[in-house]
Order: sequence, then structure tokens, then C-alpha cells
Amino acid sequence: MSLFFEEAHRHRHLLRLVEDHFISWGYLPVLTPVIDYFETYRLLLSHKQEEHSYRFPDRGGKLLMLRSDVTLFLAKQMGLSCGPLPRRVYYADSVIRHQEEEDIASDELFQSGAELVGLSGLDGDLEILMMLYDLLGAMNLRDWRMHIGSRALLDAVLGASIKPARARELLEIRDREELEKLFSDAGLNSPRQRTELLMFLGEAEDFVEYAPGLVTRFGISKNEGSDAVIKALDHLISLATNLKELTSNKNIRVDLSVTGDQSYYSGFTVMVFAEGANTAIASGGRYDNLLGSFGNSAAAAGFSMMMRKIEPLSRYATGSKMSVSGARGTTFAARYRDARERRINGERIVLNTDKTSG
Repeated sequence: MSLFFEEAHRHRHLLRLVEDHFISWGYLPVLTPVIDYFETYRLLLSHKQEEHSYRFPDRGGKLLMLRSDVTLFLAKQMGLSCGPLPRRVYYADSVIRHQEEEDIASDELFQSGAELVGLSGLDGDLEILMMLYDLLGAMNLRDWRMHIGSRALLDAVLGASIKPARARELLEIRDREELEKLFSDAGLNSPRQRTELLMFLGEAEDFVEYAPGLVTRFGISKNEGSDAVIKALDHLISLATNLKELTSNKNIRVDLSVTGDQSYYSGFTVMVFAEGANTAIASGGRYDNLLGSFGNSAAAAGFSMMMRKIEPLSRYATGSKMSVSGARGTTFAARYRDARERRINGERIVLNTDKTSG
């Protein structure tokens, strides 16, 4: 990823906003390694993620992997050494994964995000969602929506007879016919009603009114996981109720087809879409089992943002053109003293404005 001059200035300008926002919520910075052993993460990667990762042998023949997802590398660090809980951390760093055959520069992305470790339940979910909501507002994007779903609800509706990966693929493209067939072929009752449930998309207020009667209306029987469905729905209703009260509501959508783009999610999920971007600019959710893969069973939730997608859309970033004035004085010493005084007052000053000088 190469950035120069004004473009690099906009990048840093927006990044300072993001980091200041995280710090104001009591989050501390963390750094993750850019390289680690592939075998450490292999079982946590989907087939697609494995294909898109960069892997190569070290000098002794062991397979290494470049950082393709900060959350995974961070989970290892937090799993091995976390300290007192809850722990609030944020990061801002590059990730490297295959994007396009023709443009290798697009394979280096820049992620910024936050992780809340050791706080489960509604309060933890709301903290992550509201921190993201406030940050999106501060970025001054033209038009954006937070789509909130639930991996817990998906898993409860699917039961043990359907592979989640296939269902997630169909939900992503909103293929009602194939999803209903998937339920039917698995022998689950009410395949059409299950499909309609997972295809729900509407405002938080609509979901709060619509959701309480879902299980009864869709006929999910006791022996097919209705307790888990009810529990997941109740939690999502509580989330939607709070978000309805805390936000403008116009930026929030409950979208049960949003189930997370990573296999490790276990609770709420969120994706953010904005005018001018053809894919999500941010995503996240709850992943209570991820740290357990590295020896720490603490609950965890968080989100990450694709900064290179956000920068051209953010009016906060595009309005950050750097203005510079020249120092006054006929000698270097005079110009230096003038610049020093004016910099104290926040001005940006160059010492020599003579373009012919070396």
C-alpha cells in the first residue's frame, strides 16, 4: 500500500480521529506481529480465507503466514496473555491477503478496529455497537447503514443437520429458493417460514414489534431447537430496543441475513454499508469461543474497519487539505523564530518558500 503527499495526509488525519475516539472510550493500543506460523491458525480459517492468505516456508521448512486478519493474530496474543478483565484494546495496522490477480498493491489493506475482552452479554454488545455508531457519525460519511444480525440465531435455526457455511452463502446472495430447499432437504419442518425468518430486513423499531411472535408463527417445534431460537431472538430484541432508544434509528437495520464473514462468530454480527462503496466498510460481532483456541476462555466482541474504503467517502478526511504558510524574515534565524512562535498557535509554517532554493 503506497500513499504519498496529500493522500497520505488524509489517511493519517482520519486515523488520528479513529485512535482518539478509541482512547476516549478507554481503549488502549495493541500491536500484532506481521508474520506467524500458519499451523497456529489453520483450523480457524475457512477454505476461502486459507486460499487468500500468503504462506511460505521459513528457513527450517515450517510454513509461515502473513497477517491476513488482525483479529486472529490479536486473539492469540490476548489468549496467551490478557491480564485483568475486562480488557479494552484497539489496533490500526496493515493486513495482507489476495484480492486481485492484476493488481498486487490491492492485496495490502489497512484495518483499524477495537476488541472488548471479558465482558459478555448485552452491555458488552451495546458498548461495541455504540462505539462503532458514534465513530461512523464522526467520520461524516454521506450515507451509511449498520446492518445487525445474529450468528447465534442462524445456528439455532439450522440445528445440527445443516452446515452453516452453505446457509451463509445463500443468505449473502439472498437466495430464498435455494435456502428453503436446503431446509427441506435436511428434513426440517416449516422450511418456508425458516427462510422468511432469516430473510428479515427492517428498522430496529419494526423488528421489536415483529419478533415476539416469530417462533409461534413459524412453527419451530420444541425438538428442533426452539429454546435456542427464542433465546437468540430475545437477545436481539433487547439489542434492537436499546439501539432504537440510543440512535436516530434511520442508520440501523436488523438484517438476519448478516451472519458474519468469519467462521468464529458466535453471537451478534454487524456489517456497515455506505454510499460509494460496493462492499462493507466495517464488520464485526461477538466471538466468545475464539480466545479459547489459544488457552483463554474469555468472552470477546469487536469490529474492524477497512480504512482505505472509508477515506474517499469521509468528508472529515476529504476536508483535511493541508494549508501551509511561509515564515517571515530576511534571514534563516528570523524565519525560524517567526515560525516557532506561529507554530505554538497551531499554524503550519515552512521556513523557506523560495521554490528555486535547494
